[in-house]
Amino acid sequence: MGEYKQTVLYVEDNELNMDLMHHIFKRNLPSVLLLKADTGELGLQIARQKLPDLIILDIGLPDLSGYEALESLKSKEETRHIPVLAISAFAQRLDIERAKGAGFAGYITKPFQVKAVTETVEALLTGGS
Repeated sequence: MGEYKQTVLYVEDNELNMDLMHHIFKRNLPSVLLLKADTGELGLQIARQKLPDLIILDIGLPDLSGYEALESLKSKEETRHIPVLAISAFAQRLDIERAKGAGFAGYITKPFQVKAVTETVEALLTGGS
């Protein structure tokens, strides 16, 4: 096992989606360490402690919305610079525009496609969008 070059935090309450993302990273992004949180609050804690290079955030978390979590991340000096990728089952153009307007670095719809996740994560980790 090689060294991890970068770290991504995935905040998701659905176990199947969490497992799928784990497999995507293991297979397609092996040099990226995937941290996991199953609630928004835990995600915020891990983000402050580990300072990941990217956060993938489910918009529909049960404890706080992805928008509330993003607002909290952007309000803190230590986490404000971390790009946050929204992931959601809401796939309408207005949902995507609202997310980008709120400050998300990108938006992936569920059920997510392996190629879309891989390409978007790679782009965000290398400073693109």
